[in-house]
Amino acid sequence: MKKDLAGKRLLMMSGSRAACEIVNIAHEMGMLVYETDWYETSPVKEVADKAFMISTADTDAVVELCRKEQVDGIFSGYTDSVLPYQQVVCEKLDKPFWGNKDNVAICIDKKLFKQACEDSGVPVVPYYKLNANNYLSIVETIEFPVAIKPVDNSGSRGVFKCYKKEDYEELCEKSLSFSYSKEILVEKLMNVNNEFSVYYIMNEGNVFLSAMGDRYIYEISPDIAPVGQGMSFPSVKLDMWIKKVDSKMKTFFKKNKMDNGFVFVQGFYENDNFYIHEIGYRLNGGFSFRIIEHFSGYNQVEQLLRFAVSGKMEFSEISKSNPHFKGYSFLLTTALTNGEIGSIQGIDEIRSLPGVIRCYPLHDEGDRISAQGTTGQVFSYTICCAPTVEELKDTIDQVKALIKVEDINGNNMLIPMIESNRLKF
Repeated sequence: MKKDLAGKRLLMMSGSRAACEIVNIAHEMGMLVYETDWYETSPVKEVADKAFMISTADTDAVVELCRKEQVDGIFSGYTDSVLPYQQVVCEKLDKPFWGNKDNVAICIDKKLFKQACEDSGVPVVPYYKLNANNYLSIVETIEFPVAIKPVDNSGSRGVFKCYKKEDYEELCEKSLSFSYSKEILVEKLMNVNNEFSVYYIMNEGNVFLSAMGDRYIYEISPDIAPVGQGMSFPSVKLDMWIKKVDSKMKTFFKKNKMDNGFVFVQGFYENDNFYIHEIGYRLNGGFSFRIIEHFSGYNQVEQLLRFAVSGKMEFSEISKSNPHFKGYSFLLTTALTNGEIGSIQGIDEIRSLPGVIRCYPLHDEGDRISAQGTTGQVFSYTICCAPTVEELKDTIDQVKALIKVEDINGNNMLIPMIESNRLKF
């Protein structure tokens, strides 16, 4: 990794375990990394060069900190809710930020996002925009089942499936409690077995499709969001996406002045049509950049960090993007039932497997899992890559055989993992 930005000072506005990998890459580039949030301790605080206890929401205080510490750039990691604060801080300091106030709002408010998609011809999941005062107005006319979700939250928080009219009011009230603006979307319930993600990176208006994957899930209960089991690359629908939607997404980016940065888009396909339901103008939490690095030969996080401290990326690097990988990959996700983690086994052995590129555990022994139907249940991401499908499946099976997570009473906490014979390429 190049050291031409060595000595630059980066402020992380995130302390999560996943964000530690961003810090590691910044350190490999020779940067000094500072971190601030409202937590007394956090994983990033432990690996940062300096750590502060200033809330990311207190933008004036963060600006003052940046001036005092002579910070060159700011990065916020994987959280939608921090993006508006990062945008304000960067604007006040005249530091690089790949978005602006308007396109950040579009990408964290589902209502605004759907409107922007429609303006650009991007197909979206059929929906109603509702609030605390009018959500009952459609109960007699809508066709069940539906998905109910807050317009301004992420990570499947506040998302509920509703199969019958009798449950509608209660689930809307629950979803509204997760919305800062007290607004919800009621969408057609799509087939969760047909979900996909698409990844773009942009530089000075040049847009590159870098990857597309198909999601695999495990349904614990029909009433809550399913648990992810992983994502396969490249998607079986990649060529169809390029033919039908790619140009419309590029129109979306151009209309909304999204000229730089990283974007992921999530949606469903049904009867050879695509329906978008989510976007992120930030890194996605599954470390998919490592898959792109393996097959395309450049590191997207490195390029985003370059932009954060210098306002520039390396066109020669990101132009290597090619979603038609010469090989196959599976981002294996493990998730846990609720309880306190008593023991973890197999991580070192998994990392030594020849088909494993990276293995990222997100929890330690002693951590308590209390989430249900959200990304808070995820224990680890393991990136498997291979030249053939059969070799990939063999690596997945080896990982599954090695990993063990038990609670303090010795009970298995792992939710069933992917059956490799389900994978399609």
